[in-house]
Amino acid sequence: MRAFCLLLLLVNALYFIWSNVIDVQVSSLDRVPPRPAVPPPRIVLAKEAQQNPRETGPAEEPTPPIRDVVPPKVDPLESAGNVQPPAAEVASTEDRMTCTSVGPFSDLGQASQAQATLRSLGFEPRQRVEQGELWTGYWVSVRDFATRDAAEAALKILNQNGLTDVYLMPGAEPDNVLSLGVFSDYQRAQRRAEQVKAIGLSPEISDRKRSGSVFWLDVNLKEPGQTIDTSVFQVGQSRILRLELRACPKSG
Repeated sequence: MRAFCLLLLLVNALYFIWSNVIDVQVSSLDRVPPRPAVPPPRIVLAKEAQQNPRETGPAEEPTPPIRDVVPPKVDPLESAGNVQPPAAEVASTEDRMTCTSVGPFSDLGQASQAQATLRSLGFEPRQRVEQGELWTGYWVSVRDFATRDAAEAALKILNQNGLTDVYLMPGAEPDNVLSLGVFSDYQRAQRRAEQVKAIGLSPEISDRKRSGSVFWLDVNLKEPGQTIDTSVFQVGQSRILRLELRACPKSG
């Protein structure tokens, strides 16, 4: 009897689960209506869209027609930026790249010595002489005297302080100039200027040049644009100062 009662309880429990969980009746009002399937938009070519603009829909804008792109014409650069330099400048540049003048040399001995040095390097220098200016050194001088008496008084003061190699230049422009020496080394000129400043004068350091005959060496270069190192002439006791490199003069 007990087993029969347990069986009835089990049957009732199963029926309750089946009726409330498995066999659930949903009302037609509670059901969500299915969404109709929307077909994807049809792929339309640009030509078709141009022929039938209504098929693309009111929100779409008509596709512009396809055209061939033609690049703009550009003028050549020769009219805008390719400006030709003057013929004289071109000739000067070509001369400078093929022939170089080395100098100036103060005398024939210096020019001959430099000519031998260039020949040892494989060049064939040609010697010529012309009138010009030659740098002789750094000149220390005092020029701020109002009268000649003032310059002579300063000369006496310098001699009393041990500077005996000082003299008053005759006929100088400007007048009343005391020359304190010409030096090939700038440091020596600077030391002399400091000595004069300590006495109370105002010295100046300037380049000293002389006019006269100077010697040049014209050298044909082995290749265009080649340069000559002027340090090869600064060997030994007879140093040649202030050499320049310039284009050879035009022949004729």
